[in-house]
Amino acid sequence: MSNSTLQRPKQQNRQNRRRRTATASRTGKPVALNKRGGQTARFEGLRDGKPLIFGWGKHLTRSQKLRYQKLMVYSFVGLVVLAIIGTLAFGWLNENVIIPNKTIVTVNGVNISQDSYRKEMAYVAQTVWNRLQKEITEYNAIQAQVQQGNPQAVNENGILTPQIQSDESAFSQTQLSQTAIGNLIDDQLIMAGAHKFESERHLSSSVFEPSDQAVAKALAAFKAAFPKNESYSSFLSGDNITEGDLRNSIRMDLRSQMMQKYLASQLVSPTRQVHLRFIETNTMAQAQQVNAQLKAKKYSDAAWKTLAAKDSLDPNTKQVGGDAGWLAPGQGDAAVELWAFASGRKVGDVTVLRDSNGTFDVEQILGFDPHRKVDASTLSADQNNALTHWLNGQKTPGINSISTPDSGMLSDSRNIPSVPNLNATLPQVGGTPGAVPSL
Repeated sequence: MSNSTLQRPKQQNRQNRRRRTATASRTGKPVALNKRGGQTARFEGLRDGKPLIFGWGKHLTRSQKLRYQKLMVYSFVGLVVLAIIGTLAFGWLNENVIIPNKTIVTVNGVNISQDSYRKEMAYVAQTVWNRLQKEITEYNAIQAQVQQGNPQAVNENGILTPQIQSDESAFSQTQLSQTAIGNLIDDQLIMAGAHKFESERHLSSSVFEPSDQAVAKALAAFKAAFPKNESYSSFLSGDNITEGDLRNSIRMDLRSQMMQKYLASQLVSPTRQVHLRFIETNTMAQAQQVNAQLKAKKYSDAAWKTLAAKDSLDPNTKQVGGDAGWLAPGQGDAAVELWAFASGRKVGDVTVLRDSNGTFDVEQILGFDPHRKVDASTLSADQNNALTHWLNGQKTPGINSISTPDSGMLSDSRNIPSVPNLNATLPQVGGTPGAVPSL
């Protein structure tokens, strides 16, 4: 047998494999090739009939399944990454936007955020701290002269001592918290009152709203008041506030001062006064019952005398038929004044109302005097207390709507200033004169 005859079967086998491979590539159908040892090879185009996920995918080829598997892996990884980013983003949003903007108190429908409270708290604390440092420095500077009996130094010591004691009492978390939330509530009432005065009395907004120049001047004074070993920039960064935040707090202070000035200017002598009598009770139901009894007796003097002695809580008027005498603006109960001095009020008018002390009164107008004098010392005291007196009336339930501040937010550590340190040990002054160590 020749060599050419021996090689022919191998050549035919190779030709057959090439034809089968070509057929498989054209039709996409798998073709098994026999090799030595009985092994077979599968192509990616083979459909194995197995599902890919949840019973689906039996119709796919291996290459198609691989593509879907890669897509699912990438999608899963992408969702995990998005979930992580979303969680981090929500955490940041919750910490820096949602929580800070939660309402701590509402005044006439206006929501005041706890972040506004946090910033006001920082400003109030630093203001008290700066003032306290200045007072202690002045106190220490005169102690040697006080020991020597210098009259001027002794006098200054007598002024500084109660000031330092007062500011030390004010420099506590509880007191600063009440001051800060009180300032925010008062500012809303002051702005509403200013708008009303402007409309009813045709006043310019400049009477109540500070100018930018006034705010800038007050800010410069605030900066200058920092103790030598402390810095304005450290205060801002330590409490995470901006100069714009400080300007807002300063503007509130100035608005308060301007309202005080205006209200004090309205207290003059002689002035219009009202003569009132009243019976004070614990509840609205009791006051209404007393009023019904008075009405049945046509509000006679005898009825007033009997019921005042029997039912009134006020020790100063119950034995005189509830007669409160003549009252000028700024002297009586602030809520009662809002009723008694209202436009159109006339002699004989009667009402049942809640006063600024939280008790309930039956009030009657006995007379008006348009030009009655006020004692000079009384007038001065009323003028100095004008804003506080007015605010007491504005805070009476039924006159303005003020919610109860959220106590949790008031004491939340996130709202407590880092600068200055509220836990600083304060020197105690008073008693025997002696140098006080600096804070």
